[in-house]
Amino acid sequence: MKKLPVLIILISLFSCFDSSGGVTLTAITQPGKTAVSLQWNMVNYPGTTAYTLFKSTDGVVWVITAANPVFRNYTASTILAYRDNFSDEQKLYYRVKVYDSNENIVDISNTAVVENPKNYSPVEKPVARKKATIRELPATARNIWQVYPNPVHDMLNLAYNGKNIIRGVINVVIQDGTGKVVVRFRAASSNKQLHIPVSNLHSGFYFIKINVINEVQLNEKFIKE
Repeated sequence: MKKLPVLIILISLFSCFDSSGGVTLTAITQPGKTAVSLQWNMVNYPGTTAYTLFKSTDGVVWVITAANPVFRNYTASTILAYRDNFSDEQKLYYRVKVYDSNENIVDISNTAVVENPKNYSPVEKPVARKKATIRELPATARNIWQVYPNPVHDMLNLAYNGKNIIRGVINVVIQDGTGKVVVRFRAASSNKQLHIPVSNLHSGFYFIKINVINEVQLNEKFIKE
């Protein structure tokens, strides 16, 4: 078994670890810092044991990060620690394996998954934006667009009957009965006749809206056969 130098070994009693014998690995980071502080307990075992700390960038391929060069009479109250650092990884995965002197695996810890602390950023408050006001036309002025035929099978026609010049881009939206937009397009203000293929729409009722410079000029329902 390959062994690497141990950077930090702390032997003490930590009540936060499970003393029943299982290895529990914890990872601690600080926002904006690249350091990862790892701690784990060893196990109760009648003979001597050693550990190997593994690291992965994808949770699939693992490499040895640290190992104890000497087998010792560790117990579950023994706490070991190791300090590692991020580079450009989005995540790092860690786990510990405990071996006996015959290199049999005694226990394997949980996998600690650590997000790169450099990716943490303060939560920005959303900036309130003033919404454009949509002005509805009076009921008497809503007949400036004619929708035909209704019901429709293949082609829906729109005809402008207003006396004034259209002073803006014509925005057309068709929604189904659930409010989902199924057709959306823009037309130049010079268009007084619009033809919309609807043969691909399912049978049912739909709503069609025409908006010009934040002014609703049409809001009607039609039926697709």
